Amino acid sequence: MDRDWLLAAHAASVVRVPRTVTIALQAGLVVGLAFVLTGFVRSDHDVQLQLDGRSVAVHTYANTVGGLLAERNVSVSDRDLVEPSTDTPLDETNTVTVRHARPVEVVVDGKPSQIWTTALTVDGALKQVGVRTADADLSASRSERVPLSGARIGVQMPDQVTVLHDQRRTTVVTTAQNVAGVLKDVGVPRDDNDIVNIDPTHRVKTGMQIQVTRVGVKTVHHRFTIRHHVVRKADSHLYEDQTKVMQHGRDGVGLITTKVVRHDGVVVKQKQLNRKVLRKPVREVVLFGTKTRPFTAPSTGAAGLNWSALAGCESGGNPQAVNAAGYYGLYQFSLSTWYSVGGTGNPVDATSEEQTYRAQLLFQSSGSAPWPVCGPLLYS
Repeated sequence: MDRDWLLAAHAASVVRVPRTVTIALQAGLVVGLAFVLTGFVRSDHDVQLQLDGRSVAVHTYANTVGGLLAERNVSVSDRDLVEPSTDTPLDETNTVTVRHARPVEVVVDGKPSQIWTTALTVDGALKQVGVRTADADLSASRSERVPLSGARIGVQMPDQVTVLHDQRRTTVVTTAQNVAGVLKDVGVPRDDNDIVNIDPTHRVKTGMQIQVTRVGVKTVHHRFTIRHHVVRKADSHLYEDQTKVMQHGRDGVGLITTKVVRHDGVVVKQKQLNRKVLRKPVREVVLFGTKTRPFTAPSTGAAGLNWSALAGCESGGNPQAVNAAGYYGLYQFSLSTWYSVGGTGNPVDATSEEQTYRAQLLFQSSGSAPWPVCGPLLYS
């Protein structure tokens, strides 16, 4: 109701209407003013504004949630969360919640995806996009706040991996991001020499089989014998069956240094690094005789026979006589007969004394029969 109009009406009533009417108009004026004042008070609100997780008490004259946000210079977009909606009258709520959307890159097992979230914490953001993290390993604390500028959250889901090491097989469920992390979780130490069949920086996948080969490198020293040489020298002063050591020999000693590489205890490679002589060998000098030893015929009991007559008849008395039919020496032995009485080599190479001795042995076993033509001369 217009205040000037009410005053004009009140002035007119003083002149034209009775006192009772004036009182009625004054009463109406009071009621009208009260109505205006009442309307002004009802637009005055106390609201709890929760802005991105931070709560503040606000005294406002705005009538709607949108009006409150405009009054507080809080801008929102379609991605943001506003509860209740912006067109909700403030008469109907005493709490207004605003959460601004923020960009988050979620990397699950190395696979990135970009999302917008109104969740305030890492855990809330992951739940909002449906990532189950009960057994997962996160790059940030679950309770860590997600800033308005955005964040990157790494999620490593548990994988079942088998590790072969030290003649053992270990199967584990792990959230390690790479092979090196798995080996650390399993407690498998390794040095620079050890071989891992998968690059330690490779990301982990379920079903992966990691094999660690222990490589041992050792320098080994090994002594060896250097055999001495034997030098034989002829000596005409010694008989053929005699030898004499003029200088005793001695073996030498050498040392080999070898690099040995083992894979899980099995030698796979050897490389000689050095070879040296610690002690040189000493050669041995042996003299051997060349002089023919005189043959001394043992007594046979047939020495009294005329062996020279037999020899003269068989070979003309020539110890080196050879018959083309295969008979040799003074007594024309065949080689088989010569061997049967202990002779060696060829009869022509034996002395006359030995040939006579062998003939006498033959006579003792066979008489004069081996010499059917000349044999009777033995008795002459």
